[in-house]
Amino acid sequence: MYKFQLIEELVLPDNDATQALRNAEGALERALEREQHEVEEQHQCLAELAHEIKTPLNALLGYAHMMSEEIHGPLGAPEYKDYTRTIFDAATHLQKICEGILADGSEDRGPMEIEDVGVGLMIDGVVRMFAGIAADRNVKLGSQIADAFPILRTDARRLNQVLINLVSNAVKFTPGGGSVSVEADFDGAIGAMIFVVSDSGKGIAPERLKNITQPFENGAATSPHGDQSTGLGLSIAERFARQLKGELRIASEENVGTFASVCLPLNYDADQTPADHAEFIDAAHASVSFPSYLSKRK
Repeated sequence: MYKFQLIEELVLPDNDATQALRNAEGALERALEREQHEVEEQHQCLAELAHEIKTPLNALLGYAHMMSEEIHGPLGAPEYKDYTRTIFDAATHLQKICEGILADGSEDRGPMEIEDVGVGLMIDGVVRMFAGIAADRNVKLGSQIADAFPILRTDARRLNQVLINLVSNAVKFTPGGGSVSVEADFDGAIGAMIFVVSDSGKGIAPERLKNITQPFENGAATSPHGDQSTGLGLSIAERFARQLKGELRIASEENVGTFASVCLPLNYDADQTPADHAEFIDAAHASVSFPSYLSKRK
């Protein structure tokens, strides 16, 4: 009997400590409930926004298709047909983003849709999307891809968004007279697809580079063309690359340029372990480097 009483005295806290613990638990539960409510409100707001955007998008898609097919007669200059195709492709991509938000409440939490991806066609589409603004800013925008690719199986929407965000940033921060290049290659030995977006822009200061993919971390940066950037696009690109079992790495030198490389497995594997992922990433990025990019530009 004495032993049990002693155990009770040692284990059970006094009333004040117990009450303090209960108060802390209650406060934590209320904070979690508030946070959950805020998240649900954000998802609802995103869903409503996506739903409202889809309606005018459908009209845009319909008319762009009719114009590209010249249903009511020729458009005139052949460039106009290319422009309408670019409008159609851009609107289709935006429509897929909206569908992902409606499906799961956010852009990056939508279901993974693994499919065969035409790398060359995807890069051509991204380059076309930014060709107009690059030309307007006197920035040379081009692509260089391998002659033949093995099949890449991944989520096309997420990969396309990664490339769009990287090219957008490169064009934004490259002054007139500069250049932006989009390259793609593969390493059959380790089963990796490698994408590189490089530019001859203003570069990134070392103190900014270490947190460059953290949105709003460094405040708004101003491009040579007066654009404001908060880093949100790079944050999304980094997150999507990880979701695709790959990784985004960025290197830069001020007044020289910036080099962004994305390495992905040729075949997306949902069961890939963290150890397998780390080994793959190190091997894949070993085949591309900022110094080699600099030597090509000189």
